[in-house]
Amino acid sequence: MSTTASPGWKPSVRSGGGGRRPGGAWRTAALLAASILFALALCEAGLRLFNRIEANRASAHSGEPVTPPMSDAAAAMKYVDRIPAASGTDRRWFLDDPPPLPNRAAVAPERLERYKDFERRGIFTPQADYIWNRYYVESQRCAPNGFFERFPDSVLAFSPPSASSHPRYRFPPNATLGSGLVTNEFGLRGRTITLTKPPRTIRIAFAGASTTIGFHHFPFSYPERVVHWLNRYAEANRLDVHFQALNGGREGLNSEDIAPIVRDELLPLDPDIVVYYEGSNQFHSATDLASPHTPARKDLDPRDTVIEHRVPEVLRAHLATADLLDRALSGFGTLAEPSKPAYSLEWPTGVDEQKPDVNSSHLPLQLPTVIRDLDSIRDAIEASGRTLVLCSFEWMVKGGMRLSPQRHEFIYKQLNTSFWPLRYADIRRLADFQNRVFRRYAADRKIPFLDVAAALPQDPDLFSDAIHMTDTGERVKAWIFFQQLLPIVRGKIDSGQLPRAAGSHPLPPPPSLAAVETTVRCASETSGPLERIEGGLSLNNIDLAYEGAKIDPGPPVRVATAALPWSFAATIPINAPAGLARPCYLFLRARVVKGQIGLGVADLGNAAFQAEKAVSPSANSTDIFVPVLFPERAVALVIRNVAPAGVASEILIDDAALMAFLKPLPTELVKSIDLRLLHAEGPGSAAVRTAQGLQLTTPAGQGAFAGRISLDLGNTNGSAPRVHVWMRTLDGKVGIGILNPNGKTFLVERFIHPAPKTSEIILPLPSPPLVGDLVIRNVAPGNVISKATIEKIEIRKAP
Repeated sequence: MSTTASPGWKPSVRSGGGGRRPGGAWRTAALLAASILFALALCEAGLRLFNRIEANRASAHSGEPVTPPMSDAAAAMKYVDRIPAASGTDRRWFLDDPPPLPNRAAVAPERLERYKDFERRGIFTPQADYIWNRYYVESQRCAPNGFFERFPDSVLAFSPPSASSHPRYRFPPNATLGSGLVTNEFGLRGRTITLTKPPRTIRIAFAGASTTIGFHHFPFSYPERVVHWLNRYAEANRLDVHFQALNGGREGLNSEDIAPIVRDELLPLDPDIVVYYEGSNQFHSATDLASPHTPARKDLDPRDTVIEHRVPEVLRAHLATADLLDRALSGFGTLAEPSKPAYSLEWPTGVDEQKPDVNSSHLPLQLPTVIRDLDSIRDAIEASGRTLVLCSFEWMVKGGMRLSPQRHEFIYKQLNTSFWPLRYADIRRLADFQNRVFRRYAADRKIPFLDVAAALPQDPDLFSDAIHMTDTGERVKAWIFFQQLLPIVRGKIDSGQLPRAAGSHPLPPPPSLAAVETTVRCASETSGPLERIEGGLSLNNIDLAYEGAKIDPGPPVRVATAALPWSFAATIPINAPAGLARPCYLFLRARVVKGQIGLGVADLGNAAFQAEKAVSPSANSTDIFVPVLFPERAVALVIRNVAPAGVASEILIDDAALMAFLKPLPTELVKSIDLRLLHAEGPGSAAVRTAQGLQLTTPAGQGAFAGRISLDLGNTNGSAPRVHVWMRTLDGKVGIGILNPNGKTFLVERFIHPAPKTSEIILPLPSPPLVGDLVIRNVAPGNVISKATIEKIEIRKAP
């Protein structure tokens, strides 16, 4: 190659020995070093630009969305090309984004400061902007390891339309949050809408959790993309309709939260179709099926098979080039599944894995609760001519899967901590079973089903963790929803069912969006004077709840727990009269001698306590108040050990009562039960009429049935009735309860000890009251006989 000299350029002059000019070597080295540093700087800048999404996710947001490069979406076209495209659609729309949100604004300074405060406290930062359900706040204020322990002293709270701790929170309306989320005037993600649906408008509500609301910092959620493409389709095919999205998703919620969101928040906005996509926040009970039971892990075990880092962490944390070098030195390897402890997957008795009965109460994965809530949603929306659409739910997991320790770090961690010790193949098996239940439910209830999971590519590069997707993955998911939902929508348009005129069906009123500041700190006293509810709670009815605990009758009554943390020790039935006005409390005059005692209010049909209070040792007896949030569902006071592992606790109780601010409202008599219909059951039982009522003698032996009677509830006009039993135990110990419809387990049961006078026992029932017979049985320990007199049985309901 020839070289042309520039004017004034002279070749270097060598000395006689051919040596270089003095200083030439260091100049060359300096030039080479500068070139290398410049190249590294360019490389570092490029890698930082490439990784800017993750960098922005880790910092507080100014309200601007984090937008990934369009090249990522273009690369995902390979998946779109494999997905069948409905007639009248164009795959090029996949790269088309919705218009920017006109209601996006700068984050208010006070909102941003609270966001940063939550970051400093180590709290999930989006919670800085949550408005909490006041019942949920009350349930957690005094609980051991209560949810709000690390929070500031107060939060904003709302009162839901019905007395319930669900949904646990909502987003503030008309706000750009510190997390990047933009809400409209109804607190839903997305652009502004009006309460009254505009003419020729089709509204589609999307119900779910975090996989529906999407990452807050993403520019759009999948529902927004679906509706944008539906509008493109309407325009391209000359349909005189317009689509709007109602995104009802909120991270961390489950079906018990989603059902009231649909009923109370989305239905007032007149949606035409409600799409339900959720299958994660109740799925974690999958580990309960592993036998023997092994606790889930909080973090990865350093002894797991992993690829070791070759570059120091301090360099990898600050230099993208160092991270790239580390990956190269590790051979860009992938992680196989770590070895898991031996276990067997114990399938519930009577559940057919391939053809599950969707109405079975034995389904795993909390599916009976999900089915109940889906039925509640379906009943609410179909009553006004709307359509529920159910979807399968995707988990990024399969047997034999290998994952990159860098790109798929959170998938690997989630599957090998939260789901420990389950093997990938078993998690996949259970995810497929859950989707099988969803499909069969849709067929049984005759509602549309979208098999989203079957169409989603099993590519871990599209996922952030095992259920959440990258922005490009969300775009692919949205395209699948669009393609599968479109035939349902088009069919309703062609048949004239859509669009519907506003006001064609009655709508519930929109909920109040008012929020008030409320404390999250535990108070030792109540906020007003209380009166004692006669017979509401009595120490005479205290009962042992665990064989490792002990009760001494006293006085005072002494309850000693086992050393097992969280283990129950004793229960006392709660007999709250119908129509009891809130607020009301369980009152104890007591002293914790050692350890730490939890006092919880057990809820009818719910594993979680309505509220719980942790009580520490004190020198003298003190007044303890535990709030009863929902008296009509309060079953019992539970005394349990909440001290650390290996520490037993002890409490001395002088007095116990149910107390309330106001007297109970009168109840309405539904029917009286003819005691002549109660028949003795079991050898040795006898029923004799006396002047005091029906005297029932039980067979000997704990658990032996003595008598039963059909309640024959019939139509109670949608109100949850209560069974009131006036009785007195004479000898032994008697249980009175109501069986489930299958007659195999008790829905609710009370234990009655001998007493000098008759007590009114109240047995709450679910709504609708689908129950079996009322049963009286012997619950005295040992081979003894119990006796009781029953004066009358009535079914009542509150006005």
